[in-house]
Amino acid sequence: MLRRLPSSWLVFLSLLIAIIGWGWAWVGIRYAIRYYAPGQLAFGRYLVASMTLLPFWIARGRHFPKSGDWFSLIVMGVTGFTIYNFCINVGEQTITAGTAALIGAFLPIGNTLGAAFFLNEKLSPTRLTGILIAFAGVAVTSLGAQGHFEFSFGAFLVFIAVLSASVYGVLTKYMVKSYPPLDVVSWAMWAGTLGLLPLGHGLVARVQEVPWLATLNVILLGILPGAMCYACFTFALSRVPVAKASTSMFFMPITSILLGWLLLGELPSSIAIAGGVVTIMGAYIVNTKR
Repeated sequence: MLRRLPSSWLVFLSLLIAIIGWGWAWVGIRYAIRYYAPGQLAFGRYLVASMTLLPFWIARGRHFPKSGDWFSLIVMGVTGFTIYNFCINVGEQTITAGTAALIGAFLPIGNTLGAAFFLNEKLSPTRLTGILIAFAGVAVTSLGAQGHFEFSFGAFLVFIAVLSASVYGVLTKYMVKSYPPLDVVSWAMWAGTLGLLPLGHGLVARVQEVPWLATLNVILLGILPGAMCYACFTFALSRVPVAKASTSMFFMPITSILLGWLLLGELPSSIAIAGGVVTIMGAYIVNTKR
């Protein structure tokens, strides 16, 4: 049925799934981090995600990349999964899911900058202005994460995670020119999960101690935003430019804020929200103007 849909609709559905799933991921992480250490949560989540993609990769013929592409895939794994997830998990120990998602709204900017420098996608003066606006918005959100202006280490780590994910996004666009999207995300995810292995010490013992709902939350984080959303977004990147695919991320903070309020009773500070609005405005300019 899905194959009969026009390519544009498949891209739309893929991005919609990614927006909703990743929007919930910030909230799910905020809940799970109450029970699991950051490294345990990251490794457990992506162990589940890696195992979820494994049967699909086997069904596709168990292909491996060329030897010359292993380095790029390892970098993708380390930046897109190891660094990204560990930094977010540590960061969300001290800031709300909505605040983290608002900082995450900078991701389209990082993707666009990377695509401009490494993939020769156009970057006009108008879009450069949008980048500066987005930088200002992230600064306000980060400094106002606690409801007043001060340095927030948690917000800083989330921003580092977003920059790291931008490297992953650009390399993904490069790799899907040569390989199927599912293979690319599977290889990178397995590399990233191996990178998280040393950080997952004590996971098995911790599973036996925490409420079953917390562990179920980790499993769902692995299956949905971990495996499914990455596969969907990688498919979209194989069909449209990085900037166009990244535009969909504008809606992710809205999803996270609403779900964070409904499920956790948390809302970002008014300063963080104001900064997030500025970030989204800048990202909108970058990804829609020529």
